[in-house]
Amino acid sequence: MRNSKTIREEIGAAKSTLDALETLVTSENRDFTEEEKVSFDTNMEELSRLVEELPKTEKMEEIRKNAANLGGTPVAVETKEEKEIVRDFSFGKAVRAAFGGKLDGLEAEMAQEGEKEMAAIGRSSNGIVIPSMVLNRAVITENGTTGVEAQSFVDAVYANTILDDLGVTRVSSTTDQRIPILGAVTTQWETEVSDAIDGGSAMSKKDLAPKRLAAFVDFSKAAAMQANESIEGALRNSIAQAVGAKVEYALFTDDSANGAYDYLGNGKTALTNADITDLMMALVEEVQSNNHNRGNLGFAISNDLFTEVYTAAQVSGVNPLIINEMIMGVMAKFSNQIADITNPAVYYGDWSKVQIAAFGGIEILMDPYTQAIKGTNRLILNSYWDAALVQDAAISVGTFTG
Repeated sequence: MRNSKTIREEIGAAKSTLDALETLVTSENRDFTEEEKVSFDTNMEELSRLVEELPKTEKMEEIRKNAANLGGTPVAVETKEEKEIVRDFSFGKAVRAAFGGKLDGLEAEMAQEGEKEMAAIGRSSNGIVIPSMVLNRAVITENGTTGVEAQSFVDAVYANTILDDLGVTRVSSTTDQRIPILGAVTTQWETEVSDAIDGGSAMSKKDLAPKRLAAFVDFSKAAAMQANESIEGALRNSIAQAVGAKVEYALFTDDSANGAYDYLGNGKTALTNADITDLMMALVEEVQSNNHNRGNLGFAISNDLFTEVYTAAQVSGVNPLIINEMIMGVMAKFSNQIADITNPAVYYGDWSKVQIAAFGGIEILMDPYTQAIKGTNRLILNSYWDAALVQDAAISVGTFTG
């Protein structure tokens, strides 16, 4: 990516060329020749473009500096200039470039930033990379009803899952993350002059490192080549839905054979019961016995159990088990990304102890062959994620056997 110093030098060179041409024709008291006129017009256009590009580049340098100072944490959109940069970025242009179009201006600059982020996590890119500084910032769009909506791409990914509703902890980074975990501390009363006992607390850790998540969206080239807000929103949402489904699936269903992170049931012994109410009670009791009775408590339930849950009664047999999407006073969410009932199909616990990390940007490549017979092209989406349950006892899993 060209820096502001280079752009200023190019501005100076364009001005010098224009000044020299004007001085020449003035001294000779004549008009431009055809060749001189072409040169003058070309340099004027280039000068206009550079003058428009300079403040955006300077602002991006400031953003990158701030992001570096924060160790990769996304910088909030605060200034008018920063909002304009995000607002002006076009997912449509990036996709059209993946279809073979030309990438220039702000999108080209951001693609270069995305490639740097890929390099920082040890990956190379063969496509167009949209960097995290764009993905983590809100985009203002007209919705025709309430006026405007503000949502980042990452927000859109989570909006297509139950993960935000449950209250998982999001992490955004361009480097590996190491999560320190403090073990249990032993305490007891002692007399005034007794020696304090060793608390016995031990530190452990869990690492989050980028794992490639590949998703795809089928889109017609004709639609992708249209430059309008509705197509732009459709592209953005289609990509977000595809990524969100994969992120959620890998958290609840063992997909480690395909390179995914460990799912929440990994290494756990599932509680089993043929009575859905008793199963829910057992899950709550297990989590509470491990002192995780606070935080973002909730149930994540397979869609296969929807009818079973909604027709079940509480232990008393009077009231329904689920009331207003709540079971036993905590949130209950259903998902078709949770394994069927032959596997752990119900998860309960403190979801704040589940950390999901997104690394860098998202790469877009075009596959023109797979769907060619249907007249569509396939967009391959590569992004990098990891997830970890930072305290194993915070989540319990169960299987309904009825």
